[in-house]
Amino acid sequence: MRTPDEPAIETLARVDTGYRARSLCLIDGQPADLTVTVENDGGFRATVRVFDQMSLSWHPVLRADHLDYPRLPADPAQQATLEQVRALVRDLHATAVWIFRTARHQGSRW
Repeated sequence: MRTPDEPAIETLARVDTGYRARSLCLIDGQPADLTVTVENDGGFRATVRVFDQMSLSWHPVLRADHLDYPRLPADPAQQATLEQVRALVRDLHATAVWIFRTARHQGSRW
């Protein structure tokens, strides 16, 4: 199976306190996991992690929440909710790519 370059959110999975969206994709050629967990009030937590093939572990690149971005709709059954989550995930992906590439080009500071 090939990991897609861009995140793809097809469905929103219900959880006890709201819903979750998750996608595997690539960030600067590295496997990445984007997760957005939305609470019933529209507040959310988002993480972007990249897989380090040397240590065989996931490392966070970006964390964000509803204080960084507008709240998301609380009803996962609405098509507009899916579209807003997709837009947020695209923005998070673009930001993580920028962070990852900038860090790589800056090199070690030590």
